[in-house]
Amino acid sequence: MFVILAALLILSIFATGCVIKVKDLAPIHDIDIWDDNSSPPQYFLYVVSGESTTCSEFDSYNVTRAGNTIRVEIFNLRSIFEPCGEIYSYVEHIIPIGSDFIPGVNYTVEINDATVNFVAGVIMIYPALILGIEIRADQSLPSQYFVYVLSEEHSTCDQLDSYNVTRAGNTTIIVDIFNRRCCTGCPDPDEMYDDNYARHKIPLGSDFVPSMNYTVEVNNVTETFVA
Repeated sequence: MFVILAALLILSIFATGCVIKVKDLAPIHDIDIWDDNSSPPQYFLYVVSGESTTCSEFDSYNVTRAGNTIRVEIFNLRSIFEPCGEIYSYVEHIIPIGSDFIPGVNYTVEINDATVNFVAGVIMIYPALILGIEIRADQSLPSQYFVYVLSEEHSTCDQLDSYNVTRAGNTTIIVDIFNRRCCTGCPDPDEMYDDNYARHKIPLGSDFVPSMNYTVEVNNVTETFVA
């Protein structure tokens, strides 16, 4: 009896042309954090969310905070019981998150299923864009190995923040390099006739077996070498 009633309800919806909409969390594609030049600075999120079909559209967002964690929920409205086109689209949002941030303190922003961190007074910490890497060894015994990295800094306010070297298994070395952006309103280095490339010499250690193949992964760039 329940199945029959449910089927009759669906047929009634189609017959009357009624459209029912449900609220979903939107997929998140890009996040940026920036502040203005006020005192104290006001912080904002630049977020790109997605709409999976023509039956989905942006509805609303909600911002809450618990300590050093800011939670942002971005919702889409999705129509059901109507034909939908398979066209994926994107929506840009500028979302204010306030000014109550202590310089030098790390904060977490959770946006639907995505998470980013930032340090107040440091607008953004992000993985550096790697342009090239090279593996070299010195003449010591045992040989000390280094990875020479050429990376790009997006503006005159960007510089190296940190790097981390870890081993994954016996023959893979993972190097994570991060840049930081200190402030807003920074011109592109090309506009200042400045060098927007950074060079790093990062030690990898000496624990390598002669004649064995090793792989070094620096952010999204991979190089292999024989010890």
